[in-house]
Amino acid sequence: MIIHRYIKILFFLSLTISLCVYAQENQLPLKKSLTKTKKKHSPVAVTAKTPLGPQLKKTPMERKDKLAPGILNDVKEATTSEDSEVDDWEENTGKKEIATELTRDFKQMSSGIKDLVQKYNFRLGDHPYALQGLPILYTSKSTGFNFGTRISFADLKTEDPYSFLFTFQFQQTDRGAKNHEMSLDIPSFFSRHWRIRLTYTYPEVIDNNYFGIGNNTAYDKDLVTPGNPKFLSRTYYQYIFTYPRFTVDIFYKFFREKLSIYAGIGLDRASIDPNSINQISKIFTERPFGYGGGNTNYIKVGMKYDSRDYPMNPTKGIVLAGTYTDHAKFMSSDYSYEDVDFTYIGFFSFLKYFVLGHRIMIDQVFGNNIPFFALAEFNSYDNYQGLGGQDTLRGAPTFRFINNLKFVNQIELRTRFYNGIVFGQHMELFVVPYWDFGRVWDKHQQFTFDSFHNTFGNTFKFIWNT
Repeated sequence: MIIHRYIKILFFLSLTISLCVYAQENQLPLKKSLTKTKKKHSPVAVTAKTPLGPQLKKTPMERKDKLAPGILNDVKEATTSEDSEVDDWEENTGKKEIATELTRDFKQMSSGIKDLVQKYNFRLGDHPYALQGLPILYTSKSTGFNFGTRISFADLKTEDPYSFLFTFQFQQTDRGAKNHEMSLDIPSFFSRHWRIRLTYTYPEVIDNNYFGIGNNTAYDKDLVTPGNPKFLSRTYYQYIFTYPRFTVDIFYKFFREKLSIYAGIGLDRASIDPNSINQISKIFTERPFGYGGGNTNYIKVGMKYDSRDYPMNPTKGIVLAGTYTDHAKFMSSDYSYEDVDFTYIGFFSFLKYFVLGHRIMIDQVFGNNIPFFALAEFNSYDNYQGLGGQDTLRGAPTFRFINNLKFVNQIELRTRFYNGIVFGQHMELFVVPYWDFGRVWDKHQQFTFDSFHNTFGNTFKFIWNT
């Protein structure tokens, strides 16, 4: 009951924040102390993943010149007068021809990259279409050499933002890991109020982590260090996790399309294998409930309020969402449990280059038949992993802490470093310092606010042709 009380407090606190932001955006009467320092921002272009309202917004190329410049842009503008001095120095030292040759080579390389990643627009009959591909090439210490491609194909008959978008991804590694995906997004299915999204994913993760269940699980580095007397295996805390999933999500938008209700179904099957039969693994030593894998099919419903100005690269607005997910026997699930998730996201811009991002997520899993891998998900309108990994508690290993009740609070400062054209493509570069903290609780554990885990760090992000 104490847990429910704190959840209600957080819910009403976030609801109050959202109402204040909504009132300000719509110029409703509020006390001057809440409104006198706020500035009205003009709307920016729509993301390719979120539907627009009835009025069309500017396309990315129309909006880019009106975006706030980055720090590097202003530095370049301030030093433009030095260009003539550099030219004089090149001529006086006899290096003008070398500089010209280097410039020519750079332009040729730029042209090649542009041809590789540019978006191809064409027409079939009266319909305009866009085709875009991006190669996937990188190396990883745990997964090896990654290779593949990601291709998107869109019908641009409507500009809000498209009639449909089909995405295909093939990704594999030389060590056997896979991350394949196909998706179809139709923002205006029956009408502009309806949206449908179909997704099939096939991840085979060869380095999935299992450290145990709880907020104070231990990690003993000696167990994975060759040469140490306690050494057991390099992959003692890892296993192979294959989790193909097919989902169908339907959204109905109303209230100027800022509010939506949604429902969805998911069909999936988990399988768990050791990295090597001859190596010792923690998961097969402890054998937590669900280590045999199985189906976790589900049905979910929820409600979402979204006032972000530009969801792929927001400068203001909030997201407030509540989701209920039921992994039921009538869905042919091998496990029976329920999940309730609450998500709050806020963006606040200030000065010229900065956007403060804030996210709070609370996820509670109920039931006596819960597989251990279900304790590692935040089941919102989109699914997130945690605690640990690239989504939550960034900097900590993936699935570092898992349990029935999960809480995470994330704060980041998005600093626009550059906004302009690179290799013929519109790029926005960001430096993003962040602070994440959170913890997990067992359903039988007393609810306390101590023993939180903190991570600090910095990431570099770029927005490409949005």
